[in-house]
Amino acid sequence: MVLFSLFTGSMAIFVYEYLGWKWVAIPWLPVSLVGTATAFFVGFKNNQSYDRSWEARKIWGSITNHSRSFAAALRGFAGTHSTAKGDMQGEIKTIIYRHIGWLYALKWAMRQRTNWEHRDRASKRQRMALHKTHETFEEEIARYLSSEEVRWAQGKQNIATQLLDRQSQHIGNLRARLLIDAYQHVDLQRHISSLYDEQGKSERIKNTPFPRQYATTSTLFIFVFLTLLPFGLLPQFVDLGERTMFLLIPFNLIVSWVFMFMEYVGDVSENPFEGLLNDVPVQTIVRNIEIDLRDMLGEENLPERIKPVAAALH
Repeated sequence: MVLFSLFTGSMAIFVYEYLGWKWVAIPWLPVSLVGTATAFFVGFKNNQSYDRSWEARKIWGSITNHSRSFAAALRGFAGTHSTAKGDMQGEIKTIIYRHIGWLYALKWAMRQRTNWEHRDRASKRQRMALHKTHETFEEEIARYLSSEEVRWAQGKQNIATQLLDRQSQHIGNLRARLLIDAYQHVDLQRHISSLYDEQGKSERIKNTPFPRQYATTSTLFIFVFLTLLPFGLLPQFVDLGERTMFLLIPFNLIVSWVFMFMEYVGDVSENPFEGLLNDVPVQTIVRNIEIDLRDMLGEENLPERIKPVAAALH
C-alpha cells in the first residue's frame, strides 16, 4: 500500500503537469466526504476488534481467578467430613492435576488454526516465536493425567469439555463416599460450571470470525479513498506553485499511512487467540496458573514463569 500511495501521488502530478490533464484535479470536498465516511467505518471496525481482544483477555483473567478459587475451595474442604484425611489429600492432588491438564487442553484448542486467521510470513514468524515449545500436547498433559486418562482423552473431540465432566464425576464420587458434604459438593460444582462458562466464551471468540462484511468493506473504502486522495490534494498544492507542488507526494503518503495503519491495527486485533505479538498470552497465563496451583500443593521444583522472547520481534 505504501508503493501504491507513492504511485498514485506521482501519477497525479504526472498526468496534471506533463500530460496537461487539468480535469484530474477534482475538488477536495467530495474526497473529504469519502475520507470522513471511511474514517468512521474503520473506527467502528477497530472498536469492535478491540472489544473482541479485550473480552478474550478478561475471559482468561476469569479463568485464572476461577482456577485459584476452585483449588482453594477444594483444599479448604479437605478432610472436614472424613476420618481418612490422608486419602483426601491424594484425591485433591488428582483433581488439581486434572484441572491443570484442562488448562493445557484449552490452550491447545485455542492454538488450532482457523481458515480466517492470518497466514502471511510475518504472522507465521511471530506465531512460531510466541508458541515455541518443545513438547507435544500429549507430553504436556502426561505430566498431570494418568496414562489411562491420556489414552481416554485422545479419543475425545473436545478434550477440555470432557475433562471438566470428569471433574464433576469425581466430585460426585467424593460426595457419595461422604468425603464432602452436600454444600461443599454444590460449591465445587459451581466452580466447574463457571469454568464451563469461560471455556464456552473463549471458544465462541475463537470459532466465530469477525464479520467479513465489515473487514472487507473497510479495505475497499480505504482503497477508494487512497485512489482519490492525491487528485483531491492537487488543487491545494498547485496553488502553492510548481516548486512546492511535489510536496503532494509525501503528504499523500502520510495521510495514506495513517489510514493503512488504522486498518492494520483493526485487522490484527480480530483474532485474539491467533498467537500474534499483541494477542492474549494464553501460554503465559496457563503457566502462571500451573505454578500457583502446584504451589498450593506445597510442591517444589516449580516450572519457571515464561519470559518475553526477544526472537519474537525479529
